[in-house]
Amino acid sequence: MIQNSKKILVTGATGKVGSRLIPRLLQLGYDVRALVREVSNASFLISLGAELAVGDLLDSNSLTLALNDVDIVIHLATFYKGATEDQSKMANIDGTKILAIASIEAGVKQFIFTSANRVYGNNRGKRVTENDPTSPAGNKFAVAKIEIENLLSNVFKNQDITFCTLRLPLIYGDNDTHLKETIPMLNDWSPAKRIQLVHHADVAQAIKLAIILKASGVFNITDDAPITISELRQLYNFPDTPDELVSDSWEMIVSNWKIREQLGFRPIYSTFYTAVDAGTL
Repeated sequence: MIQNSKKILVTGATGKVGSRLIPRLLQLGYDVRALVREVSNASFLISLGAELAVGDLLDSNSLTLALNDVDIVIHLATFYKGATEDQSKMANIDGTKILAIASIEAGVKQFIFTSANRVYGNNRGKRVTENDPTSPAGNKFAVAKIEIENLLSNVFKNQDITFCTLRLPLIYGDNDTHLKETIPMLNDWSPAKRIQLVHHADVAQAIKLAIILKASGVFNITDDAPITISELRQLYNFPDTPDELVSDSWEMIVSNWKIREQLGFRPIYSTFYTAVDAGTL
């Protein structure tokens, strides 16, 4: 373990990503503070060595306390499932703006936001890069992510804070059941439909590199090879659906070349099969 003097505040600390990221940050020697709504749901983080800050993104006073002496904010918190449109806006848009302003006032030096590769939309006809325009129309989740990206860019403009956006695909690994639970919901997708994935270990790797290299701008995070829905169904023992044509063979297929070239990112699990063989699902 390398001792690091930087203090990190993680939002969404008890979620699927946060609960797997924080142990890795602690192993790297970072001083981690987790923003939580209730201590009872985060006792496992205390046992790992994390500090808890009880607060809410919509409560600026609680954020002022949570951000005390913080150098880096990793903003993972998101609220969509089971939320009304107004609830989603308050939690995701309004809450992020309050957090961003509070971060500036607290003297935070680096802010990392996790977005999604769905923001590119479809009908691109190629593997998408960060230079391609976003077109998330029709997907409320992606529309909100772009709105947050733009909001943060505007708030941090001309401020002494390094802002980085990491656009993620479906995440899996570390006993996360989300991918397995999602597959049955994709029965209207052709067996030949390809999707990209990334292991929790590689999300942590990307965040670590962004911190160390003080990365700014937008980076796609993904493994090196898309996998078909048919393969995932087989690996998780789900029946396949009848074959049909894929309407957009490049939808959600993005390039990770920029983060490889600029930050030295190399997926630990370069394909889903690598993780299967390593027993890290």
